[in-house]
Amino acid sequence: MKKGDKKKWQKALKRRTESKLARQQGRAAGATSALHHIRHARDYPIEGCWAQKGWGKAGLAVVVVARRQPDRNIVFGTYLVDYYCLGLKDAYYNANIPPGQFRRDHLPKMLQGQPLSISPALAHEIIYGAIEYAAQFGFRPHPDFKRAQYVLDPPDMHPRTGKVEFGKDGKPFYISGPYDNAEAIVRQLARKVGEGNYHYMMQIDGPPPDEWD
Repeated sequence: MKKGDKKKWQKALKRRTESKLARQQGRAAGATSALHHIRHARDYPIEGCWAQKGWGKAGLAVVVVARRQPDRNIVFGTYLVDYYCLGLKDAYYNANIPPGQFRRDHLPKMLQGQPLSISPALAHEIIYGAIEYAAQFGFRPHPDFKRAQYVLDPPDMHPRTGKVEFGKDGKPFYISGPYDNAEAIVRQLARKVGEGNYHYMMQIDGPPPDEWD
């Protein structure tokens, strides 16, 4: 390699390295900023709360709570709630989403194209009430709730509406999902409440559904 070519190669390599570092730093700054908004979400006003249409008929609700950041972008949490038995099965959170993009892309996708506006009180009752109900049987909320909870208000901030029935006909009713350890869940119900004090339904094996988040 000629001396001049070597210098050109070194300069090009330096530019690529600096560009790569800048991109990495930009991504890191964006991730930090998003996490900052998640941690401080309770300081922001609620933009809206939604569930999928018909959520109260099947024992499973997807609840979305969104807040308006100081820069007008959206920070939100999505909660997959089994209010018949298991409580909070999954949680997802994100921040720095432009309002138009949130309503046009994120909200329909999370709620299968059928967003139903609900009150903050009802949204919090579905989520916290299901977690409390499931705790009686030893079921804990999904690990991602550790951060997703900060999009919600504290549990005692909103009065309970009384519109949500936890369990079915006065008993926990477990409906198996594609990622559940169904046998372990049924054994745990038997230990906690005794035979005859719960119901369950095992679904036929099949391909798992698309990711809901």
